[in-house]
Amino acid sequence: MNDLLFSLNAVFPIILVAAFGFLARKTGVIDEHFVKVGNKFCFKYGFFAMMFVNIYKIENLGEIRWNVVLFAVLVVLVLFIIGLFWILFCEKTPNQKGVIHQAFYRSNYATIGLPLAFNIIGDEGMILASLISAFSVPLYNILAVISLSTFNREENKSGDNLAVHVCKEIVKNPLIQGVALGMFCVAIRPLCGSWRFSTSNFRFIYKAFDALGSMAPWLSLIILGGQFQFSAVKKLLPKIIISTFARLILAPVIGMAMCIFLPPLFGFPHFSPAEYAALFALFATPEAVASIAMADQMGGDSELAGQILVWTTIFSALTLFLFVAFFRHTGIF
Repeated sequence: MNDLLFSLNAVFPIILVAAFGFLARKTGVIDEHFVKVGNKFCFKYGFFAMMFVNIYKIENLGEIRWNVVLFAVLVVLVLFIIGLFWILFCEKTPNQKGVIHQAFYRSNYATIGLPLAFNIIGDEGMILASLISAFSVPLYNILAVISLSTFNREENKSGDNLAVHVCKEIVKNPLIQGVALGMFCVAIRPLCGSWRFSTSNFRFIYKAFDALGSMAPWLSLIILGGQFQFSAVKKLLPKIIISTFARLILAPVIGMAMCIFLPPLFGFPHFSPAEYAALFALFATPEAVASIAMADQMGGDSELAGQILVWTTIFSALTLFLFVAFFRHTGIF
């Protein structure tokens, strides 16, 4: 019962906030314009501030746990390869291949993963998740652009070649910018002595960033709930089932199995509960919201991408609950 209650308190705040967003949209409290503008606000400013603050809390670059980052990147690449084999041999429609492929490896880490890691383990989980996102977010963008452009064979709107387009998308990403600014501040910290934004006479700047960053994931969840649209399920049902299974069952099972059993083979110690929580949040959360916009921009089936987002988010209420309860019971968390 204690394990179930732990899982309930870790997962259901996230689900309930998203459900509140869905209810607010249905009752007319928020509308499509609010959802569109709010999503842009969170992405450009809220997540930028959140990533900066979480990285700024690191005392020095020596605290980065490179073994955790290594396994996060390794698992994402393995899931990418597994998904590649599936869509090459089992999927026929070109503009749906890249969309389904994203479900294998790309999670909603910023919106759901970071607060999930915080709910499971606290501040340490959030900080570790932010560090992982510094590497996973650009990796997601690179893999998604490669996947969509390969199967759709359409050039991006700017006319740039693939490599230039990928680099531009990475540089323009607010999450990457927030991480980069935080890393820069941490890197030059030894030159600043004991001076800190968070304790200096200019701490009001830090407090403003902290408040904005703290609000971002929860506001984004409300907006995510407001985006839910139940339509076109019947004709896309087989693709939705495959994508939902890959995202919510296959990815966390393979990812956590690799992180639990492989570290000794590489000469690493087993991960700590906080490290497991941050990695689990990377593998087990539903489809990324950005996958819809990217699919639409690059000629993919954006309607299918939207359905995958909706149904992976809905069923994640059950799968996250059960996974968290299981790992809590086994002592992983």
